[in-house]
Amino acid sequence: MKVIVLIIVFTVGSIFLFFKKEDTVENIKTEEILKKVEVEDFVRKKFSKIIKLRGFSNASRIVILKSQVEGRISSKQFDKGKYYKAGTQLLLIDPEDKVARVKEMEALLNQRKKEYEVAESLFQKGFRSEVKLSQSRTNFENALAKYEKSQVELNNTKVSMPFDSSIDESYVELGDYLKKGDPIAKIVDLNPIFINTSANEKEIINIKLNQKASVRIGNMSVNGTVNYISKTSDKNTRNFQIQVKVINNNFKILSGLSSEIEIKSEPIMALFIPSSLITLNNKGEIGIKIIENEIVRFIPVSILSDNGNGYWINVKDEYMKNSILTIITQGQDFTLDGEKVELIKNND
Repeated sequence: MKVIVLIIVFTVGSIFLFFKKEDTVENIKTEEILKKVEVEDFVRKKFSKIIKLRGFSNASRIVILKSQVEGRISSKQFDKGKYYKAGTQLLLIDPEDKVARVKEMEALLNQRKKEYEVAESLFQKGFRSEVKLSQSRTNFENALAKYEKSQVELNNTKVSMPFDSSIDESYVELGDYLKKGDPIAKIVDLNPIFINTSANEKEIINIKLNQKASVRIGNMSVNGTVNYISKTSDKNTRNFQIQVKVINNNFKILSGLSSEIEIKSEPIMALFIPSSLITLNNKGEIGIKIIENEIVRFIPVSILSDNGNGYWINVKDEYMKNSILTIITQGQDFTLDGEKVELIKNND
């Protein structure tokens, strides 16, 4: 009887020890499965995307001065390559015949004026018909128009600089005979100077009028302002034309130089992370692995910029808590979405 009791006690004890051991093994197994990952808190910061474009410098105005009257050049007062202020006289076309023409038209005007005054007086007294009065008025007005035209032609014998600019080309010499419309000089205005470039449809949405821009031309770095954006794109390239205005007081920037333009877009809130944190999910989506309540979660992101040291990324607001995001920095490649892990904080 005692033997039977001992056997029962031994059996019950063995069973108890077996289940207790199983529980211990199960706990050990659970502790071994829980992976350790390093995490770090990243905070949103203001980020402005830099749009880089290439273009060429262009003079603000290029004009060909042409003769408005016929005659021989009696005085040439400009040299190619020099800068002149607006109003400076550059050329004089012999005005002798133009002066005589003015005197002739002035005499005719005085005669027609007197004839009109007499006709008007006689009409008032009833001795001249309205038709005769109208004819006298027409003769007077024609004479006035001819006189004014002769004065304009006399004034046009003096060719002056229309605006502050430089003489880029000279087409005449002293003594040349000019006809109406003959070219005299090519003038170029370099202040301000414009940088012409183009942007594609992704870039153009971040560019606005009066936006600041930095321009690099050779070894020179200058600041400018976006002063023109085309309303339609080029049919072939689908690009939009953009013009940046740059003040060029010292005329160091010439027309036709290759230029590099950088335009900062409006600042947005974004995260800057090391490039090593970017990973792919099973669908091939670009994203990062974050921690929510010790659970691994893959979230998609969009890369805004790569500055060589890391990526500026855009993350949806729903994933942010007080503008802070906890991201796995070590061990993300060995974890699965939805897996519970043990955290090691890098920020601590």
